[in-house]
Amino acid sequence: MSRAAKLTFLGSCVFAASTIWFVHRAQNMERESMYQGVLRDQERKAQREQNTREFEETRARYAELIKQQPELSEAGGNQESKESSRPDEGT
Repeated sequence: MSRAAKLTFLGSCVFAASTIWFVHRAQNMERESMYQGVLRDQERKAQREQNTREFEETRARYAELIKQQPELSEAGGNQESKESSRPDEGT
């Protein structure tokens, strides 16, 4: 084989090996990037579930306070009406 043929063959082998290495490297990077996306999705899902739980707890507390509101208003309203009637009785 001539020297030119050997160099051409060597160049072709180096080019092929470099191409294969680059493709494998790109696939590994893409696989890692996709896996990071899965982890971010899991974190978002966990955060969404926590936010939903907190919202439901807040809604339950709000409903309880609304239930207590009329009771407090009635009790407070009766006391205010008694207090307002007292000065009238005194005159």
